[in-house]
Parts: sequence; C-alpha cells; structure tokens
Amino acid sequence: MLPEEIKHKLATLSRPGWRPRVGPAVPGARSKFGGSPLLKADESWPCCGHCHQPMQLFVQLDSQDLPVDARTGFGDGVLQVFYCTNGEEDCEVLGHAHLPFSDASLVRMIPRQQADGFDALPVGIPDAFVEQALTGWQCMVDFPDRQETVAINEYVPDGMVALLQAHRPAPHAGDKFLGWPHWVTDVDYPPCSCCKKPMKFIFQIDSTDTLPFWFGNSGCAYVFQCENNPQVLTMSWESRP
Repeated sequence: MLPEEIKHKLATLSRPGWRPRVGPAVPGARSKFGGSPLLKADESWPCCGHCHQPMQLFVQLDSQDLPVDARTGFGDGVLQVFYCTNGEEDCEVLGHAHLPFSDASLVRMIPRQQADGFDALPVGIPDAFVEQALTGWQCMVDFPDRQETVAINEYVPDGMVALLQAHRPAPHAGDKFLGWPHWVTDVDYPPCSCCKKPMKFIFQIDSTDTLPFWFGNSGCAYVFQCENNPQVLTMSWESRP
C-alpha cells in the first residue's frame, strides 16, 4: 500500500482501472464471461483458424455497460474475446495462441448497429464455460511497475522514476478493464498489424480469476487495440516462469 503522499506525487502516472463483478447468467445479458455471443446477421460462430472448431467466448462487453467514466474505452459497440480451448489439436502450441494475431484467438469490436441476436452454444465446444453475467465494476487506481518505467522513462521526470523504483507499486492482478497491465514477465505492447505502432491496453484476463482457465503456467492475457485503427484488436498472453 503506497503512502498517500507518494500517491499524490505519482498521480500523473496513475490510471483508473475497473475490476468486473459477476453473478449468475441473466437471459439476454450483453456483457458476460462465457456463454453465447452476439453475432452479426447471418454470421456463424467464430472458429479457430488452426483446428477449425468453434472457439469459446471468453469475454463480451457492451460499451453501454462500462463504467460511466470509461465508456469510450474501445468505442461504441460490443467487444468480444474468443479463444480456442481445443486441447486435442493442441492449438495453444501449434497455433501459437500466446502471440498477438494468432489464428487460435479472435478479438473484435462489433459496431452497435451490426450486433444482432444470440446464437446457441455449439455442442462441439468441450468443457464450455458456465456463463456469468457482468453485474458491476469496482474502481481501483493503478501505477506502472518497475518494468514499465523503463519504457516510459524518457517521458517521466527523474524524481518520479526514483519514487517508482523505490516504492515498487504493482498494477493490480486479476481481470480488469483499463489501468496498467500487470505484466508477469516482460513489457510487451504488440505493434498494430496495419500501422505498426504500439497498441493500447484495453483488458486483462488472469488465470482462474473469473474464468476456470489457465494461460500456460498461471499466466495472464492482455487485450489490445490500435489507437489509429480501432477495428484492429488482438490478444496475447504471458506465462509465469
């Protein structure tokens, strides 16, 4: 816990983050973990590019269900994260699922006017997650960790970097929207596949937090979006050593 005086001095580096609260499935709920996604008109369930089987819906967030102060976090529409959990085909390894823009995952934002009805959960998804509805958000304040200060060092006064190094604040672990990423190994903002500029952090999915799933060795996944091309999104994850 940082002393209040130190928090005040580091305030310019702080970022608000929000931890999701979840409860039992609610029929018709748009924001959820697991379950059935909203799909575009006449669209089939997204499949893995490696095994060609349906991927699991990990997260779906309607921007209207975001915290009031963060409703422009990714644009006006529905953010979706799909990931292949087909262990029989070993898509996680052969499909390089930990890397951005992998064929074994899909991250997208459906514009509001294109989001259609729900599709039934495919019987082909083994061990499908039990759907959990988003019920609210818990706000928290994140500070960059020591690894992050190396990347931002040229933009931060020396005295502030020294405070960060001395007090070692850590971004919050667990599932969260915005804030600073809780890197488990190295700082790694992927370049956009179009403009090649570093993408911005949107959402964090931690192992066995809300979803009963492990990313490698208790790792953590990160969702990113291009600031210049908002329709370009991706996910990557890091495994703990």
